Amino acid sequence: MVTVKRISIFLILALICCQASFCIAANLYTDETRSFMQALRNDNVEAALEYADSFVLRTLTSGKTKQNKYLALLERGKIALAAGRYDQCIADLQEAEKRFLTIEGTISLTEGFGSILTDDTAQEYEAEMHEKIMISPYLVLAYLGKGDFAGAIVERNRTINKINQYIEVKEERSYLENPFARLLAAILYEMENKPDDARIEYRKMKWDAESARLEQKRQSTDLAILIDTGLAPHKYQVKWGPLPVVSKDTTIQLGFAYASYAPTVSAVSQVAVSLDGNPAGAAGLLYDLENTVLAQYEKDKAAIITKMVSRMTAKAATQVSAHAAADRVAKDNPLAGFLLKSLVNIGSAVWIAVEQADLRSWSTLPGKINYLRINGLDPGEHRIKIDYGSGVQEKTVKLEKDKIGIAYFSFAK
Repeated sequence: MVTVKRISIFLILALICCQASFCIAANLYTDETRSFMQALRNDNVEAALEYADSFVLRTLTSGKTKQNKYLALLERGKIALAAGRYDQCIADLQEAEKRFLTIEGTISLTEGFGSILTDDTAQEYEAEMHEKIMISPYLVLAYLGKGDFAGAIVERNRTINKINQYIEVKEERSYLENPFARLLAAILYEMENKPDDARIEYRKMKWDAESARLEQKRQSTDLAILIDTGLAPHKYQVKWGPLPVVSKDTTIQLGFAYASYAPTVSAVSQVAVSLDGNPAGAAGLLYDLENTVLAQYEKDKAAIITKMVSRMTAKAATQVSAHAAADRVAKDNPLAGFLLKSLVNIGSAVWIAVEQADLRSWSTLPGKINYLRINGLDPGEHRIKIDYGSGVQEKTVKLEKDKIGIAYFSFAK
């Protein structure tokens, strides 16, 4: 009987110690991504891509970070798009999306158990709805960048399907409305000479002027400029405890950690566009992704709190079981029982202390997306300059007669 009791207590202690070491072994996601995020904020895209390569490699070779593999591919894919590495962008985003479309319901029992007894970082990352919607529009830009119009059309169609799946089927998801995705869909319909389909998207965006322009059926050489600015809201950790709660001669450690969101401060004060050295106007706000992310968090807050309470309750119950097992050992061997109870107290405090909030998200997404369309241009090369008030970017595009050219910029400061 004593042997069984000792086995019980050692198993419980092993569980606590293993889960504690599981948390200690891994850095916060924000620590893992700091190198390429800082390079992006310095507008050093090539360096950011090198750091992102290293990050992806770590997820393939080292312990817990393997659970971040597909999120790491999203990060590198987005940076690759900004760097003009279109094949890399396409490969990364498609591989990540393939996993995210099948991940629901596939979290293993081990991961699910670990997420209750440690924290949500024990599970493989599952993309948020707004993140899943953003994948296809960026793939459209990557295919257009490499001159693969057929590939862009496929992703345009998938974009429309996602909008139907995640937004239009449920009115309560109207906060997920994505003008960036709709606009790219509309422009590609124009490129395909499908003005009726393009008008549908413009009307859903309530862009009456664009719908009226299509009614005129005039051919024109146009330039559409899409500009990512800033970075999406970032997660930060809110932590409480460990706090010892004493009942009779038993001490239970309580505490929790969860992630909250805060806007990421941007240095962008303007988005002034010049074309061939002449002012072309200010790019207007197309999509405020920051608002979408914060709205998503507010809707998820109740579920986050429920899971946090469940985790704290499960950890308290495990500690109670460990203390009870130690008490049973103490009846036969007071010294062994005292030592085991002391170990439970120490292990419990460490266990609660090392709990981490899940700070994972698609960090390289922009805070805002801006847009300017210039119609009636001459075919040939044109030099675009964007002045952000805190930096300048330039790019040359070549326009074909009576076609729409697309130029994409990303400025993460």
